[in-house]
Amino acid sequence: MPFMESTLRPMSTSQVLDWTFHLYRNNFLLFAGISALPPAVLLLGQTSAFLLAFIPTPELDSVTSGALLVVGVVAMVVLYLLALALATGATVYAVSRVHLGHAVKITESYRVIRPVMWRIVRIVITIALRAAGASLLTMGVFVMLPLFFSLMNGRGVNPPLSTIVSWIGGIVLIVAFVVGVIWSIRLYCSYQLAVPTCVLENLRAVDCLKRSRFLSKGKGVQRILLVLFLSAILTYALSLAFSLPLFILMAISFTQKTAALAILMAIWQYLSGFIAGTLAAPIATIALALLYYDERVRKEAFDLQLMMEAVGQQAQSSMAVSAPPTIG
Repeated sequence: MPFMESTLRPMSTSQVLDWTFHLYRNNFLLFAGISALPPAVLLLGQTSAFLLAFIPTPELDSVTSGALLVVGVVAMVVLYLLALALATGATVYAVSRVHLGHAVKITESYRVIRPVMWRIVRIVITIALRAAGASLLTMGVFVMLPLFFSLMNGRGVNPPLSTIVSWIGGIVLIVAFVVGVIWSIRLYCSYQLAVPTCVLENLRAVDCLKRSRFLSKGKGVQRILLVLFLSAILTYALSLAFSLPLFILMAISFTQKTAALAILMAIWQYLSGFIAGTLAAPIATIALALLYYDERVRKEAFDLQLMMEAVGQQAQSSMAVSAPPTIG
């Protein structure tokens, strides 16, 4: 009980990030092992494409080669989505176990998450489509307004009125674009607790999205945005650090261009992407899982629910022990 009371309490964003790195550091092999699956699938696809470039193949017509390319890309996207769904769900499950003081293994995390894998895929695709739709609508406003004002100017509007219309149009354009960007980002962030909800509450995909919006109301969206922003910075820093040898090889290649050097550069690029992806991927997922718990504690007194359940289980156990034996 003391462990639960110390972890399931309202935390500030900085405390969530501190606890994220604490869990990651103390369970590095667990989380890195889980998150290695999507980068491994991506590495497999990159390596396959790289090797195919060196393997002699029969000449094909443009239609056949194009169809094979589309099939390969679609298969790669499907495999990557499945790997991402498995790794994300397994990471959330592992966080839930470790956060509440239980031991967990990589195989257990993947085994538990398999039944909801396709549900997580639907959630990920739905979030991507909704965020993309909001972004396209914003870009549509950005494109259509200049066309509208140029059309007005082309119809012979007098210069003073044209200047006023242009200024008003520019202000409307900027305001609409800023509002659209804020709306797109806010919409994307409001759905980021859907996967933890799916894993830990076993709800339908649609209900997970609705519940995520409920849990992220208020300051939840701003906290999620800050977590995603910091995670993106750390991911970029890791990628940049592992890319330094590649930059050195590129500088060497200006003076000495050989096939062996080009192959070495490609190999290091793929490996560095795999390592950076494996190390950086768990950070955002761990933080979002902790935010899920924190929002439930704030909005639903989830800590009290677990304490009452624990007390009830202890009472049932004590009653079972103290009950007199029955004589058959």
